[in-house]
This record gives sequence, structure tokens and C-alpha cells, in this order.
Amino acid sequence: MLSFKTYKAKLIFFILTFILTTIAINLLIQLNVNFLHNYFDKTYHNIESINTITNNFGTISRSIQSYVISGDSDSILNVYDSLNSISYELNQLTCQSEDEIVYKRSITNIYKTINNDIDMVILYKKQGKDYTKKLSDTIESLDYANYFLQKFTQSKINHSVEYYNSLKSSIRKITNTNYVVIALWFILSIIVSLLFTKELTDPISKLAKYSNKVAKGELNFSIPKVEPADELGILNNSFSDMLENIKDMLKKLEDKAELEKELAMKEIEMVKYQQALQEAELKSLQAQINPHFLFNTLNTLAQMAMLENADKTYDMLIKTSNYLRYCVQNINKLVTLSEEVENVKNYIFIHNIRFRNKINLEIDIEKEIEDAKIPSMILQPIVENSIVHGFAKKREGTIKIIAKRYYTSYVKIQIIDNGSGIDPEVLAEITKKSFVSKTSTGIGIENITKRLEFFFGIKEPIFIESKRGIGTTVTITIPYIN
Repeated sequence: MLSFKTYKAKLIFFILTFILTTIAINLLIQLNVNFLHNYFDKTYHNIESINTITNNFGTISRSIQSYVISGDSDSILNVYDSLNSISYELNQLTCQSEDEIVYKRSITNIYKTINNDIDMVILYKKQGKDYTKKLSDTIESLDYANYFLQKFTQSKINHSVEYYNSLKSSIRKITNTNYVVIALWFILSIIVSLLFTKELTDPISKLAKYSNKVAKGELNFSIPKVEPADELGILNNSFSDMLENIKDMLKKLEDKAELEKELAMKEIEMVKYQQALQEAELKSLQAQINPHFLFNTLNTLAQMAMLENADKTYDMLIKTSNYLRYCVQNINKLVTLSEEVENVKNYIFIHNIRFRNKINLEIDIEKEIEDAKIPSMILQPIVENSIVHGFAKKREGTIKIIAKRYYTSYVKIQIIDNGSGIDPEVLAEITKKSFVSKTSTGIGIENITKRLEFFFGIKEPIFIESKRGIGTTVTITIPYIN
């Protein structure tokens, strides 16, 4: 019976293990063949999924046309059943090449487009609108989808054939090589094990002892180097170098961890400091004005102006009071688009009286989005920048605020002025960096952008176009929330 406490027994065990491993290699070849079968089985299922998707696209084409002609509700059910089936089958498709990934992505994008177009066709049909354009787009998208499905199928078949041929050749070579290696190594291993077992026992035992210490986490020792007359000498010296490298690396990791800990603590302190500073600035700003006292004072002055028949003064005080109240009370709230526009009207009224300007404000807002939610103080700073910069050299001009529904779930707001425009260099500065006017409220484009991104979770909600001598257009695109 073998004893595994000696190297000789371990060597004999190794030989037996090697023989069994050789047999396992041959079994592995068979497993590779089975893998090949499984691969083509998966390919077959992929093709089945493609056929199912193709049939469903055909069903969608027939059903949607049947619906727009007859208004049959069963056709709608068939359409959505087919869409659900396509979504499931697309998730089942697997890709083995870059072309297949591209084709699948194209099919998925076309599917999403078809889904949206079908929704619009059904909606337009129910609302009595012209749906022919959307229907035509849907049919055209279905043709594109079938085209990419054919490409996907052809690519998968070609890849499967190439893969099969390469794998079959590799298995044949591996099998032949294994036979030769097994025979030679079987004879050689017996000779080597008998000649060198005794000579190898002592150094291997020492290395095993050192290895056990390292495995237990004992690193406070050194391995004496020997003259590398043979492989075991090289292994001994390499193991000695490895141990020293491990100790050096652990020391560096400990130093790095300590440094990172200190940096993290400093970053936390910096964040706390910045938060405290922001809170202090906010409290300082709030402390500068007592809103209730100011509003009551303005209202009292307005009443006095009304009693003295000073109508213009009365209007000025009322609009100033409303403007300040809006700025103070709604700074961290979502307001309706109509409320934000009303605040802009108050601002323009006050500005025209203060500076004797003739800034004309034109409003064009679709009725259905007047209740759309927007953070307060978004439009007024942009309008103020238009006046301060666009109309700096003249006292009159026109600012238009246009707000319309954009697609289904978005609102597009445009602030257009016919001022002097913005130089390309300045526009680049405004777009890429923080830009705060020294002559306006101090609320820059970057501040407005960050607030919109925070409230709505979107990126780049503002786009600016400007031509020198013609004017500037600021476009805001946000989700529609009512």
C-alpha cells in the first residue's frame, strides 16, 4: 500500500496520475466533440428564434395593416403578442462574431423603432389623425428588420461551418499528439522516477517545509540560497527571491493602504468643509434680506401708491413684490412653466421701467404644456443675459419664449433674441466652462445646466446657437412632467 509521506511514493502516485490524466485527455476530446454538438444545437435554436422573429414581423405587418383598414381590435392583440414574442426571442439570440453583434444590435434598434411607430399609428388612428406616414415607416422598418435577420442567419451559418472545420482539425491533431506523448512520457517517467527519487527527496522536503510556512502566513524567515546546479537549485533560489518579493510587496501595500486612508480622510474633510461653506453662504444670503419684512413694506408702498393714484408706481411695486417673492420662496422647488414665464414677464416689466428700455416679450406656449414642471429661476437668468449682453448697445429689442411638446415625453423651450449675438470664442467659453456675468444675477449657464441635470437626471439639456449681428437662441429640452 502506498505511503504518501515520502517523495518516492508521491512520484509513483504522480506517474499513475499522469496515466489517468492521459486517459482523461482522450475523454476530454470526446467532450469537445459533444461540445461541438451542443454548439450546433445552440446555433439551431438561434435559427429557430430568427424564424420565429421573422414570422412575427410578418404577423405585425399584416395585423397593423388590417387594423388601420378595419379597426379590428384582435389585430392589435396580434401585433402586441408578436412584439412581446420578438422581444423574448431577441434576448435568446447569442452572438459568436462581431458581424452578428452588429446585426443583432441593428435588429434590436429597428424593433424599438417599430414599437414606437406602431404606438404612434394606433394613437393617430384613434385620434383621427393622418397615420399614413408612420404606417409607411413601420412597413419600411419591417423590411429592414427582415434584411438584417437574413444577414444574421447567414453570418451564424458561416461562422458555425468555419468553427466546425477548425475545431475538427484541432481535435485530430491533439489526439495524434497525445498518443505519441503518452507513450514516450510513460517510458521516460518510469526511468526518471527510479534514478532520481532519492536525490530529489531532501531538497524537495526543504522546499515543502518552506512552502508550508508561507501557506500559514509565516513570512518572517529567509530561505538560504544554494548553487543552482540543477532545476531544484534554481527552484530553491527562485522561491527565495519570491519570498523576498512578497515581503516587499506586502510592505508597499501596507504603506499604500495607509496613504490612501489618509487621502480618503482628507477628501472627506474637504467635502464636509465645502458643504459647510455652501451652507454658510446660503445662510449669509438669507440673512441679508428679511423676506416678510420686505414683502410687507412693498405691499404698504403699493397701497400708498394706489391711494395717491400713482398707477405706474403701484404696478411697479406689485410686480417687484411678486418677482422677489417668487425668487425667494421657489428657489428649491419645481414650478409650472406658466409660473416661470409669469416671473419673466414681471422681470421684463421692472427692467423696462428701471432702464427706460423697450424690450418686447413675445410668448408662444402650447396650452397642453403650461402645467409642465420646471425648476424655478431657469428662464429669467437666460432672459437677463440676453438683455445685458444682447441689447447692451441698444435699448430696444424683442425676446421670444417658445415652448412646445417635443416627441411624446419631452418639452422644448426656446429663448430667442434679436440682439447683437455672441462671438464664437465667447460662445465656446460659455458652453465648455463656468461663465457668470458680472452684470447679471450671477446665475450662469453652468448653474442652470447642473440644476436641470439634477432635477431630471439628463445630460446636456441646454444648447446655444448664436450669429453675430442676428441674435441668439437658447434651447432647453427637458422631460415633460405635469
